[in-house]
Amino acid sequence: MGIKEKVRKKFEDLINEGDGLKYGNKNGQIRSDQHRQKCIGWLTSSQNVVHLVVSNPNNPYRTSIDKICSIDRGYCVHESVGEVTVILKLLMKDIDLGLLYSIETQMRASVFDDFLYHAKKYAKHKMKNEAGVIAGVVFEDTLRNIYRNMGKEDKDKKLDFLIDELVKAGKLTPIKAKRAKAAAHVRTKATHAQWNEFELEDVNATIQLTEELIILMQNPDN
Repeated sequence: MGIKEKVRKKFEDLINEGDGLKYGNKNGQIRSDQHRQKCIGWLTSSQNVVHLVVSNPNNPYRTSIDKICSIDRGYCVHESVGEVTVILKLLMKDIDLGLLYSIETQMRASVFDDFLYHAKKYAKHKMKNEAGVIAGVVFEDTLRNIYRNMGKEDKDKKLDFLIDELVKAGKLTPIKAKRAKAAAHVRTKATHAQWNEFELEDVNATIQLTEELIILMQNPDN
């Protein structure tokens, strides 16, 4: 099961559970303390999955969820469940229609950002080798993802070839391609532990370029 399928299954599970939790008692309040606890846990889980799928904090889906979950409704917390359930259903439809860009791409971008954060930490402490290894790996994976987003197979294709193809496709400018080939050099040398073949400034340049490429990966139509 791929990332998108797993996320969709999570949405379906939350919606099904929410449809059961959103009803209160005859007085319009929670049915029991256990019911209240389940509602609070459900809201937390729903907010978490929306944050995973929607990275933009200003996206209406995300701001709506955050606003609802921030309200303390006490004995009427089930009403929040009902409101969030409706939003989850609409969000899942938009995902299915392709109105939100690839979940897989977004999840990868989040992971890559985390790895780059560690690379920056190593670089800040002058730990060139460690930073170079991490930055090189993230650079290559990001570049290959951009190429695959064009509907092409990257298996067994070298980085220089991919870079040239991305230039032809208008994804990279010649100047950025030159920077990419320098980053590919860092990736190769770091992989083979040839530490004297690159400098800390080369690693920092690789990190900066990779951050730019992650943005490009997240917006494949640009």
